[in-house]
Amino acid sequence: MICKTENEVYVAFQVIPRVRDGNNFEVVDQAIEVVKEAGVPYQVAAMETTMRGDLDRLLEIVKKAQQRCLDAGAVEVITNIKIHNRTPEATDTFCTYDRGVTKANHMFVDP
Repeated sequence: MICKTENEVYVAFQVIPRVRDGNNFEVVDQAIEVVKEAGVPYQVAAMETTMRGDLDRLLEIVKKAQQRCLDAGAVEVITNIKIHNRTPEATDTFCTYDRGVTKANHMFVDP
């Protein structure tokens, strides 16, 4: 997975909604739907969803996902965000996605 432009980053986020009634996993599913609707490359994992693209756009998607949780009945939402940004010179460093290609990386969904 190589970033295509200097402005392209990876953003991983996790929403932890609290609901009074119902199942909070159904609310998390609503946040994932926001990502799917956004049309950016993404990967859903057990503890977070990772997206690739422009930082401002990805942060807007996270904000919409958090709002969708509230709209779905959450009385509060904790959102954890990780941002991986790198320069073109970073391809020889340890912390890059293209160096650690594994079978799991095939799950990144390109729209």
